[in-house]
Amino acid sequence: MRLDDDDDDANRDDVMNLTPMVDVTFLLLVFFLAATTFANDEVELDLRLPEARTGQAGELGHQLTVNVMADGRILVEGREVTLEALRQKLVAAQQRDQKQSVLVRGDREAQFGLGMQVLDACRFARITKVDFAALPVQTR
Repeated sequence: MRLDDDDDDANRDDVMNLTPMVDVTFLLLVFFLAATTFANDEVELDLRLPEARTGQAGELGHQLTVNVMADGRILVEGREVTLEALRQKLVAAQQRDQKQSVLVRGDREAQFGLGMQVLDACRFARITKVDFAALPVQTR
């Protein structure tokens, strides 16, 4: 005795469902795009760093980045702040993490006095680890 499938089933092609694979690929793409965007946040600023002959690469970790622009603006986390707001942010950051470090990125055309005010705000907040960003000297 022989069992036959329906004729309709015999004519039907078996097709693999690719929807889950497309979904996973799309989610991975979105994840990597978002991660890349967050990683390049500080690189996109229009800031011309000074050059230095000596120095070393900074430690990887959570540093609070303070940008001193040539026109006198101070930016923290991409937002313009006043000196008083900077002091408050630094105090709050130091209270959250006793080992909080700060990276000061100053434009080569920025006023020295403004950089000193940023350093004074770090001292006011009792932050002892302050680094200054610079580019290595280019040999021409």
